[in-house]
Amino acid sequence: MDLIYLFKSLLRRKWLIIISTLLAVMAAFSLTLNQEKLYKSVAQLATGFTMSDQVKLKDESFNVYEIDVKFNNAVEAIQSPRVLGMTSYNLMLHDLENPDKPFRIPSEEDRKTDIYRKLNRQKAIEILTKKYNEEKLLSSYNPEERKILELLNIYRYDLETLRYVLYVGRVQRTDFIDIQYRSINPELSAYIVNQVVTEFMRNYESSRNQQTVQNIETLKKLVDQKREELDAKIGNIKTMGTLDANVESSSTLEQISNFESRLADEKSILTSAQLASQQVTQRLSEMESTSTQNAAATSSANSELATLREKMNDASTEYQSKGGNDPELYKKYKNARNDYSAKLMAMASAAPSAANPGTTKADLQQKKSDLDLQVRSAQQNIAAYEQKIRQLNSSMGAAASRGANNLALQKEVELAQQEYESIKSRYDAAVNNKIAPMDNFHQILYGQPAVEPEPSKRIIIIAMAGMAVAVFCCILIIFLEYIDVSIKTPTQFLRVVELKLLGVVNRINLKKTPLEEIFTDPTLKKHDTATFRELLRKLRFEMEHSGKKIFLLTSAKPGEGKSTIIKALAYSLSLSHKKVLIIDTQFPHNTLTQEYEAKPVLESFNSSAQDFRIAAVQDLISPTTMPNVDIIGCEGGEYTPAEILKQGNLLEYLRALTHVYDYILLEGAALNDRADSKELMQYADTVITVVSARSGVNQTDRETISFLNNLNEKYSGAVLNFVEPENIDL
Repeated sequence: MDLIYLFKSLLRRKWLIIISTLLAVMAAFSLTLNQEKLYKSVAQLATGFTMSDQVKLKDESFNVYEIDVKFNNAVEAIQSPRVLGMTSYNLMLHDLENPDKPFRIPSEEDRKTDIYRKLNRQKAIEILTKKYNEEKLLSSYNPEERKILELLNIYRYDLETLRYVLYVGRVQRTDFIDIQYRSINPELSAYIVNQVVTEFMRNYESSRNQQTVQNIETLKKLVDQKREELDAKIGNIKTMGTLDANVESSSTLEQISNFESRLADEKSILTSAQLASQQVTQRLSEMESTSTQNAAATSSANSELATLREKMNDASTEYQSKGGNDPELYKKYKNARNDYSAKLMAMASAAPSAANPGTTKADLQQKKSDLDLQVRSAQQNIAAYEQKIRQLNSSMGAAASRGANNLALQKEVELAQQEYESIKSRYDAAVNNKIAPMDNFHQILYGQPAVEPEPSKRIIIIAMAGMAVAVFCCILIIFLEYIDVSIKTPTQFLRVVELKLLGVVNRINLKKTPLEEIFTDPTLKKHDTATFRELLRKLRFEMEHSGKKIFLLTSAKPGEGKSTIIKALAYSLSLSHKKVLIIDTQFPHNTLTQEYEAKPVLESFNSSAQDFRIAAVQDLISPTTMPNVDIIGCEGGEYTPAEILKQGNLLEYLRALTHVYDYILLEGAALNDRADSKELMQYADTVITVVSARSGVNQTDRETISFLNNLNEKYSGAVLNFVEPENIDL
């Protein structure tokens, strides 16, 4: 939409905007005429949220978001029902206890109420004092307390009034909170802001102490619980043992190595003893044929061998009884074993010698017995060593499992230690906060009674009211113009309607100014009427130079102003010394016939081509009030020209009438609704459509526009009617 058009739309309605603005200014003036003078007092509270000089119990980073949340919490706490409730009770107690100098005096109307007249002042003071000391709010379910609540409303000490007037907010980019109050009494304003701070500090201290005690008790229980869990896990480690699994495994491997070495030695002894036993057995079989043996030598050797064996067994027993880990005892055992083995080998090597006269069969039998004993002893030692090695191997797996358990227990102990230390630190912080609070609220500015009232801002209010209404009216007008889909201007017509624009006719009130005066009165120089006259003259010029005689004026929809345009054109043509015949062919609405009281003869006329005479038509024609303009009327009805006009009707002889009349103007029904105009086109030389600037274009209109464009040369163009004078040049 064009900005110039919107601007002119506002200019057209300038008086509406001006009058609405003046009414708004007058209303604001009257409403602020008896405005009370208000006195403001300000108190300021330091929070300590952003101060860096306070005592720090722990290292903390500066968190802007957390600081904002703390300030919001503090503001909400100051405006809480509990703080404002205690403030209102204190104010009410002041006025009840000091009737000679109250902060507020109820109006005459309020003093006539039953609550005020039947008030038990002493009872009210007792209830308010009790509630104030206990920091409890009045209950509306209690009849006595409900009366006091109604009394607070009378004095305007109720919560809603205090919350509406009281302002609490942070001073931007500072550590302070402003508390402001305005009232008609400067002392009341100062008292309220100071009392609000007092009640907030009392409420905050009480809540903080209660919350701190609860937190300390809860944390103390958690500390004790975590301490018990830590002690239990430490006890589990003590029960399982704390020996390192790696050290224990290394010791076990060393023992296994020692026992495997001894096992190899015992197996060697077993092999030697078995070989010696076989040799002795062989010698015994050889000596069965020999009758003499050296008994003395054999007895001495056997005795010595028995002594060495006993010495070796004693060393082995002592070494095993001491745990099998003493290297000295093992060395002693090894030496005794070597001596015994050497003696045994010596005896075995001498056994087969027949030259040894000391070796007897008894000696060999004794020696065989000793060798068998040594074999059994070696076998027992081998079995014992193998069992010990198996035990040590199994103990290594147990040690590994025990080591894994020890690691798991150690992890559990470390986790329990961390949980305990975390809870303990929180508990210590809570105890420290009880002694030295982190928040340091204190009042740094006390409210004082104002000397002068606050500026009333009456002029600003009046100006803002007028400006708001003016802007609202402008926005409303622009919105209405925006949703208005009518054509309005010739420019809009050319952009929206794809038809040739033959002429433009502005809107004019013909009831106030008849056509005769518009064209004939030389003193008539009004802009609208003069524009209307000149625009019709332009349209007349287009018709005169078109070379056409018979014009059919129609429209897409009813009410576009066809009848008015026909009358104006006929009158304008008559002034140029042209004879004009108007034929009312709009059967649904024969407006022209009724207006000029013409004879309704169009439907009834019928003549053959041989009998047609111009003189016969003269009886059908009715004169109009306009010079050189005649009219032929119709009866009108719900029928079309093709249905009512017979063969040889008057319209078939219009060409003959052009010898008498310069121009013949036909009016047809709307194309969107009826087929009348389409049936009449065969009788006309050209077609002119009338389009109202107050109409929009819908789909049916577009179908009609397409039909008119298909008429080609038979279509002259459109006349844009009812255009606002200021929109003609847009």
